[in-house]
Amino acid sequence: MMYASLAARLLATTLAVTSADAPRPETKDERTASNVVFLEGFGSGLLYSVNYERIIEPFGLRVGVSYFTYPVSSYGKSGNLSLFTVPMMVSWYTGWESHKVQLGLGATVIYLGAATDSEGTAFGGDRAGAGIAATAFVGYRYLPKDGGLTFGAGFTPLLRGSKALAWGGANVGYTF
Repeated sequence: MMYASLAARLLATTLAVTSADAPRPETKDERTASNVVFLEGFGSGLLYSVNYERIIEPFGLRVGVSYFTYPVSSYGKSGNLSLFTVPMMVSWYTGWESHKVQLGLGATVIYLGAATDSEGTAFGGDRAGAGIAATAFVGYRYLPKDGGLTFGAGFTPLLRGSKALAWGGANVGYTF
């Protein structure tokens, strides 16, 4: 009798340890795609931005970059206006399956430069400046759990000092 009880306990312990180490099947609610690469038009990058976001549900950590240069001329002189931005944001996602409300807060580093003609006389010489603007995102995002196409749109205001820019943006990308 004592050997039967000991054997039963040993078998129960072995099964408990084995089942604890066994891989569990994924449930329908678990995210398998935690990386997002997307292009945003307007939004936190001002004109556009290329972004990477890491999803750690229910949050997302995003960083992006954009660069834009535009030739300008005045009174027969020419130069270039350049804009470089780095939007960074922490977002909170809530909603159903792949359809999410996105609420985010962050900052955008902005560098603006004006390069003059080769003589350096147009526009009073070369000018440059950098700053940081607070930004937010309030909108919708289709964010599939198993990967694939993602898209969204929302209100993306930018705040710097006492000045505010009521802005919006739309994005499209891929989740993997």
